[in-house]
Amino acid sequence: MLETRKGADVHCRDIRMDTAKGITIGLRDIHMGTSRGEHAWNDDISMDTAKNATTMKKTGFQLWERELLDSSEVKRKATVAQLYFLDYYFQSLGYLSARKERRARFDVDTKKRQLSAAEYSKEFKSYCGRERVLLRKRRAKLRLEQFHIIAQVGQGGYGEVFLARKQETGEVCALKRMRKRTLHKMDEVRHVLVERDILTATKTPWLVRLLYAFQDTLHVYLAMEYVPGGDFRTLLNNSGVLKEEHARFYISEMFVAVNELHKLGYIHRDLKPENFLVDGSGHVKLTDFGLATGALNPKRIESLKIKLDKVKDNQVVFRSTLERRSIYRSIRHEDPRYADSIVGSPDYMAPEVLRGKPYTYSVDYWSLGCIFFEFLAGFPPFSGGTPEETWTNLKNWTKVLRRPEYDKPEDLIFNLTDIAWDAVTRLISHASVRYSTLAQVTSHPFFERVKWEDLRSTRAPFVPALDSEIDTGYYDDFTSPEDMAKYAEVKEKQRNVEKVKEKEESPRGVWVGFTFGKNGPSNKLLVALEEGRDDNGALATIF
Repeated sequence: MLETRKGADVHCRDIRMDTAKGITIGLRDIHMGTSRGEHAWNDDISMDTAKNATTMKKTGFQLWERELLDSSEVKRKATVAQLYFLDYYFQSLGYLSARKERRARFDVDTKKRQLSAAEYSKEFKSYCGRERVLLRKRRAKLRLEQFHIIAQVGQGGYGEVFLARKQETGEVCALKRMRKRTLHKMDEVRHVLVERDILTATKTPWLVRLLYAFQDTLHVYLAMEYVPGGDFRTLLNNSGVLKEEHARFYISEMFVAVNELHKLGYIHRDLKPENFLVDGSGHVKLTDFGLATGALNPKRIESLKIKLDKVKDNQVVFRSTLERRSIYRSIRHEDPRYADSIVGSPDYMAPEVLRGKPYTYSVDYWSLGCIFFEFLAGFPPFSGGTPEETWTNLKNWTKVLRRPEYDKPEDLIFNLTDIAWDAVTRLISHASVRYSTLAQVTSHPFFERVKWEDLRSTRAPFVPALDSEIDTGYYDDFTSPEDMAKYAEVKEKQRNVEKVKEKEESPRGVWVGFTFGKNGPSNKLLVALEEGRDDNGALATIF
């Protein structure tokens, strides 16, 4: 019998770590019985803190404990810890199995060749050397030095994106580098963690896939699949207004991509053409999930409200379709990185988000409606000649939203059909009547001919002309002064970020669980976890 320090009988036999050989212990789940002599099977026994005189309690969690356990930070770290240990044993058992197979193949091969003792000893020494190399690689942490940087393909206010090749495997990836200090200073840590979690969770071709995530003392890195066709903004700038059948193709793919994000439980909230990439076959992939989390930064919400309040007394300037299209194209020509600029307006953001009101998944359908409108009209529905005019239009969106109309015979082909305009207004509408599910979209007559189950097998209207897997022709050339001039506003944003006052040191453990792929939860584990779930969602064995 097990006895406590007081000698009380716990009513069970001596248990000395029975292994998983099928021995049945025959006892209820034992939850950390203390040395007080109490029965080890008390219900709802949980650890208490030094706030009370007792070490254990039976009455459940206190309110402050429940709030702590329900916090997103604790939940995320619990998930990270679970994935870490699952991955640790998954990788270890996988390595052991592979090592046994290699040894078996070595033994079969050497026996078949009937080697002498000296020859066998020499080959066995070589075999052991190869195994030691594999062990060293398993222990090595992922570092920036393991990636060969080919070219820069992106620039933002908090970091850069490079086309890179992992030297060990030859994988090509888009490597995003962000400075930890800047992310902490600008309250962007949570957004980066959310982006990493979404990229980790996805196995769909509609969302950009994460290959690796790692960090050093100064930076965090996300190595994502490289999508060579550039972002959709570039395609849209080059094509202007899209034909109706082409607009239907692209917006359908965007709906499916956003639906995949919604199925993971996230709302994007900041959708725009720049967030969609074109892959090598011309199909769409969604990226940039930094704002896809539970709540916007309070400072950003307040900033959006202030901008709306400033224009509440402004009069709406009604312009013709041709005039609005001409103004927008002029703005885009002068500032190709308009969406990244300091003065860039949230042309695609739903009113609920701008006003800081409660919202649902439907805010992403508003954004897609605005993108759809731009496909067919050549400009977003609420764009203006200045940021103030755009904000005024957003404030008065019900008055400003009008069906684009062209008078010249050569432009009549751009007039929206009745069915297309109805689809637009089902999306750009009040939250109470707005479409908010993919099922609603697919049932609309405009999308009647779309093969929703087979979209990626349909030939895209535009297929990138690529020379190789490392072709960067659809991205800006960061060695060209002309292309770099486009990033003047982005550079200004970086300088403003540098001027922001430093905060106290980052909280300890904020980047715990960031690593992914190498010495962190791998794609193989996540696939195994998904395949290991039974019909009820319970996790079965993955070994």
